[in-house]
Amino acid sequence: MNLVELRPDLGHCWVRYALRPWPGSSDLWLDLFSRGLGQAGARREHSPEAFDFGPLDDVIYLSPVPDSESGFRRALAERLVAEGAPVLLQSIPGSDAESSKVTQVFDVLHPLATGQLSELDLVPSGAAVIWPLIRGYTDDREQIEAGLQRLAGAGATHVQGVVADLSPADRRRVVEVAGEEGFEELFHGSTPSERQFAIAVHRSGMNPFLPRPLPTAPSRLVNNRRVAGILASIGELWLRLERTESRGQAFYRAARWVDDDNHDLVAMAREGNLGVLTWLDKESRQVIHESATRHTAELWEELQREYLESVIPAGGADL
Repeated sequence: MNLVELRPDLGHCWVRYALRPWPGSSDLWLDLFSRGLGQAGARREHSPEAFDFGPLDDVIYLSPVPDSESGFRRALAERLVAEGAPVLLQSIPGSDAESSKVTQVFDVLHPLATGQLSELDLVPSGAAVIWPLIRGYTDDREQIEAGLQRLAGAGATHVQGVVADLSPADRRRVVEVAGEEGFEELFHGSTPSERQFAIAVHRSGMNPFLPRPLPTAPSRLVNNRRVAGILASIGELWLRLERTESRGQAFYRAARWVDDDNHDLVAMAREGNLGVLTWLDKESRQVIHESATRHTAELWEELQREYLESVIPAGGADL
């Protein structure tokens, strides 16, 4: 298997690494690396012990597998965790809860697209959930309200909406599995609103943003990953709120630099030494100062409040 990589961000649920090819589940699920439809049935020719890509210092994504491969995936996850990697393990409702040492997220695409909302009750208490947003199949207002009510009743704590980026082949597969009722909307409708969905999640008493999974050590890496996650989240919401493009990109740029820096920036902030980092802009420096002691930042909290205010979409009432 090959290890593929992207820059982690909130919109991809903090995924940095993924394995390709992968023995994917035959259910409908969203590939959090590509945001396209997950693929089923890739052959696996190696045991977990055969993978030799070295210790990983950022989120590695293990997507859903058939029941016959669950033991393989669990063994691989245990090995990665033992090496200090943060593991994001994606499951289908009804799957067993995994070790608390991994970050487990439940993908509800299949029950939503096929109209089996009762399966959302199978999500365990305290779970994090991914709600793929696919026009015509998972973005209906009544469906969202009913689904979120079920997830809240089951005790889910986080539900993040992710707009799917489907290829023509992906769209055809959705129709084949879920039926033709949403066909016209799927191929010709407007893109679902992640903001409207986040507002609905917030109203339901759950958090619409998944926190960044962190490595176990060393402290420098843990601190920098946490701070970079806050900076990247600020950049994401800044741009979603259509604030100044250059400023939003500056937060993203600072997040990348923090991720790659070899210093413990939290320790430097506490010691008042961030001024030596000439690449760090004033606004990002302030975020690091605040997050060094509070594990959050005033600007991140401000942007969340604004983003989660009710907005009226064109042509209709809000969720």
